Amino acid sequence: MFSATREKLLSTELGQKVNDLLVNGFPDLFNVAFTAGMEEELDKVESGEYEWLRVVNDFYRPFTASLDSIQKQTKDLKQSMIESTDDVCDKCGKPMVIRWGRNGKFLACSGFPACKNTRPLEADVPETTSEVCDKCGSPMEIKNGRFGRFLACSNYPRCKNIKSVSLGVKCPEKDCDGEIVEKRSKRGRVFYGCNRYPKCKYASWTKPVARHAPSAAHPRWSSRRTGNH
Repeated sequence: MFSATREKLLSTELGQKVNDLLVNGFPDLFNVAFTAGMEEELDKVESGEYEWLRVVNDFYRPFTASLDSIQKQTKDLKQSMIESTDDVCDKCGKPMVIRWGRNGKFLACSGFPACKNTRPLEADVPETTSEVCDKCGSPMEIKNGRFGRFLACSNYPRCKNIKSVSLGVKCPEKDCDGEIVEKRSKRGRVFYGCNRYPKCKYASWTKPVARHAPSAAHPRWSSRRTGNH
């Protein structure tokens, strides 16, 4: 629920919504004084001044009450995240709404479950490319998935060929014929590595630029090298 930029993290829209839900649902737990108060009570447990069972009960009982209340409001919480739009369903004519799914926002018919029509948001419409699928010859498109951008055959589902987005920059490692592609680390941060991995382990946090840079470690282009991902 965070997007990485250089030297800092920015919360995503979904992260902000989840934060609002938690703060509103557990106001005592997310109070800045909570941690200090709990540490003080635990210190008194250690010294024998407080009984640990009483301290745990004092925390757990109001916590479970808040949790039960939140769970009963789940339907209302999901409903509050639905956004109305001016789009009309092309199957039944009812208004389309924006819903949240495991992979982010998408357009869905407000007539659900009678009408299950969905489609990606305009911002998520695949980008056309000049690259051709090496399996069926159809144009390749740039799509967005849970692990970031990737190239997919436009002939899907007949052809399910996918691959990483290439930057059109040759790998700078000696005797490597690979290209630099966009990847994501296990924590979701974008980095750039050779498509010949694991044979070639070149990787960089900085997006490479195909230009002459005599002062760089690799004179063909400038980039900061990192360790393996």
